[in-house]
Amino acid sequence: MRTIVILGAGFSKNSGLPVQIEIPALLIKESGKDNFESAVSGVLRRFMEELFCYGGEIYPQLDDLLTCIDISISSGHHLGIKYSIDHLWAIKRFLVYRVFSILEGSFRYSSDIDRLVRFFVEERFKDTGFLVLNWDTVLERYIAGINPDIAVDYCNNGRNLNGDRDNTGKKKIKIIKVHGLSNWLYCNNCRTLLNDTDCSIRPIGKAGFRKEDFELFDEMKGVINKNELSKGTACNICQDNVSAHIATQCYRKPFRKNTFPLVWGEAEKMLTDSQKWVFIGYSLPQADYEFKHLLKISEHKLAHKKSKGLSIDVVLLHSNNTIMKYKSFFGDRIERVFNGGIDEYINYLSFFNKKS
Repeated sequence: MRTIVILGAGFSKNSGLPVQIEIPALLIKESGKDNFESAVSGVLRRFMEELFCYGGEIYPQLDDLLTCIDISISSGHHLGIKYSIDHLWAIKRFLVYRVFSILEGSFRYSSDIDRLVRFFVEERFKDTGFLVLNWDTVLERYIAGINPDIAVDYCNNGRNLNGDRDNTGKKKIKIIKVHGLSNWLYCNNCRTLLNDTDCSIRPIGKAGFRKEDFELFDEMKGVINKNELSKGTACNICQDNVSAHIATQCYRKPFRKNTFPLVWGEAEKMLTDSQKWVFIGYSLPQADYEFKHLLKISEHKLAHKKSKGLSIDVVLLHSNNTIMKYKSFFGDRIERVFNGGIDEYINYLSFFNKKS
């Protein structure tokens, strides 16, 4: 395929989803839905207060929360005297559950995003692949709305949670999720990755809660439906419980070797073989050092064999600092920068399409 569209958090922001810096405040926001939701907020708030000295104003960053938890779990050590490995696993499950709930509940339809996705899906279908760094399913929602007969290929060797289907005759589009997806579920028993392509499982069924999780925290004492909450989702092969399969930022474990080797391998192939990269709503953060390295590998791997050099477009919203990051990383390969957001880029595509 000739064009790879690389989507960051800014793409999903246009459909109402929060960017990463906004998520910590939402983790502990009281929704008033029921006592379980209040208890989750209480557990996460106390964790922030006791581990990060959160005082009600400046929230700890999501990357810091997850990295401290992940490194402690992988090393087998407590995170302070109050947080054993069991406590940390439970907190991670509560945290992932709350993040998934936020992503699912924040979605709002955007006509601009619909027009953007429609252009690539209808006008450039055979020439386009998507590479997404977000955990959400925003892109898939729009594709399903535009053409429900398009089958998504995640290139992760996963099975469909609701049974394999005959996609003969269906158009397939590649969507590479290098950090995983909220709708990917993993079975630790038969080691199968399951794709919930129908979005049929609610966040509560993806968290992988255990009964013991609710006994570790005082905030959970008032929760009455603990058995129901810990029921989970059964693997369609071995019937063991499955849980979310996403990559959280941990500087000790490279994603491409330990988490999603097939996905990262396909991402490298797609990027290497393409002629054009379009970055939309991606800020090129330093924390994504491994993905940035993948970009450099793919940029130069076969450059000496190509008659035409790689072309890069960048779509941002009023972010001069990010433009400088792109120019320092890619230099003269940057062909066009659209700093007026997706609307400006759509206008360019409309003009380009009429012209061609």
